[in-house]
Amino acid sequence: MITKWDHVQDKLLGLIEHATAKSSFYKQRLQGVTDAGWSQARFEQIPILEKSELTGREESLLTDNEAKLYVEYTSGSTGQPLKCYKSVEEKWKKARLLWGLRNTNGGIGPKDPYAMFYAFNEDDLSTDPISIYHEVMYLSMLDLSPERLDDYYEALLKYRPQWMLSVSTALYLFANHLLERKLDRSKLPFKYIEINGEMLFDYQRKTIEEAFGPIVYNHYGSREFWCIGMSCRSGNLHLSSDQLYVEIANSDKDGYGNVVITDLTNRIWPLIRYDTGDIGRLSEQKCDCGSRYPVIEVTGGRATQYIRSGDWIANPILFHYAVTKVNRNFPDAVRQFRVMQVQEKQFMFYLVPGKGFQEASEFLLQQELLHKLPDDVNLTIVHQDRLSMDGPKFDYFIPYRQANT
Repeated sequence: MITKWDHVQDKLLGLIEHATAKSSFYKQRLQGVTDAGWSQARFEQIPILEKSELTGREESLLTDNEAKLYVEYTSGSTGQPLKCYKSVEEKWKKARLLWGLRNTNGGIGPKDPYAMFYAFNEDDLSTDPISIYHEVMYLSMLDLSPERLDDYYEALLKYRPQWMLSVSTALYLFANHLLERKLDRSKLPFKYIEINGEMLFDYQRKTIEEAFGPIVYNHYGSREFWCIGMSCRSGNLHLSSDQLYVEIANSDKDGYGNVVITDLTNRIWPLIRYDTGDIGRLSEQKCDCGSRYPVIEVTGGRATQYIRSGDWIANPILFHYAVTKVNRNFPDAVRQFRVMQVQEKQFMFYLVPGKGFQEASEFLLQQELLHKLPDDVNLTIVHQDRLSMDGPKFDYFIPYRQANT
């Protein structure tokens, strides 16, 4: 099993020696780690790396400041987006792995047109309901009303993408809509559906497969590592490759604990014993699919709850859209935020202001939010010095039914 120590100890030792020598962050953190002899026990004495330690000082991990780098940001589901680096070579290595899995599971390749539910365009922050760019059909999650879902169905029939990429909650809503309206799903040409970004629950999978057939695969990944695991034809989620060393730290009696990952191949921006914020366990079960990679069961922290107000429904990522736009125009304006739906039509937006916060940034935030929310919604913005972090994941949106239970 790839997580066995004897399979990875040499790679880990080389990575640690490289990071200690080349990275200002690890020079201090890993000093003396290998001096007392190299062993699994010694490796596990290295402090687990928290995202909060890196936010705002991501460049300190770099081992080569002259290299050509690929940069992207985490979604900020913890309230604090993280800037992630990879070398161009590393980016393509991870891309080849992911496309290999997609080809094996669905017979698709990078040139096949596809559709995806999206929050907003990361380049220009546009939020068009339907747009097509570079062979991709983008369907906005900011409005998932029945009328909009009808529009999406007609657009898919016209464009005919070969596969679909989506978070589970958006596709679950769409699948239910197709079934309830008795729309002809056989006309949709999908031969592969990939779920990522959120947990895929059994009840969601059953509904999605009822609508589209047994072509649904669950992709467990992150911006930090890209593909961590992919489900097989038997429905089990397997670790995807030899590129990552996965540990379960602080496990309970059932084997569930913090999913902690060391990237064995990203030497330009090493992540060593990084806490993903997810809770999971590794299983020794033999899967019918025959994969040599272990099954990983992940639970909690990835299910997004939608905003509902009357007949209006939307993905809470619209709050991230507004904050991202504000921070693009006023750097470091909003450090952290949480939204609580205290009544069906009343929202409290709590924010921790940064150094770039000013009256104009708050005005922009308010205007962006009011533009996305229904006209009859009441929005109150409250400043706070800090927001409490409860549990392994930070719930940035608390819906009405949860806030009042």
